[in-house]
Amino acid sequence: MKRILFITYGLLVMVIIFAFVLDRKIWAIDSVVLGFVLTVLYLFRRQLNLTVFLFLLISMLVLMHSLSVFGLFRMTFWGYEYDTYVHAYSSIVIALTAFNYMKKFNIPLPETVFMTLLITLGGGLLNELVEFAGYKLFGRGEGLFLLGPGDIGATNEYENLMTDFFNDFYGNVAGILLSLIYHLRVNKSD
Repeated sequence: MKRILFITYGLLVMVIIFAFVLDRKIWAIDSVVLGFVLTVLYLFRRQLNLTVFLFLLISMLVLMHSLSVFGLFRMTFWGYEYDTYVHAYSSIVIALTAFNYMKKFNIPLPETVFMTLLITLGGGLLNELVEFAGYKLFGRGEGLFLLGPGDIGATNEYENLMTDFFNDFYGNVAGILLSLIYHLRVNKSD
């Protein structure tokens, strides 16, 4: 995991450099904050029951967001905004991580699924609260703390919020289903 962490740091440093070269400094702030979050996750990896694979997926999520220094949040791919992909992917990763965390408590599977859903929905809510607070404090713009590009399909803040929640929800469900399939396959072979 340490190798993944340091490779991610190196890529985040490159993003920070590009943020200044491209005069998109908000992405430098995002990259520093996300690097800090990744460091905290690394430090608490045992308590969070993180595997190397999950940590790699989380690191990829950090990079997926930070690489938007190149304007990805202003783009659409196959008819969907980049923001849709980021929300869906992050929700899948958070669901996989939360499910794995809940398995360490050895509680019945329905409770694990329910708690995983609550954790993942709470993570999406926290993300939207940060975006809303940034929007109220600083107005429109790019990045983790502002409302702007990436939210281009929304006609207003409410529609953006509900679209993000919807993307989070189906990502959460997909992550939980993947976790269940993996869990049932592993336990079937025991």
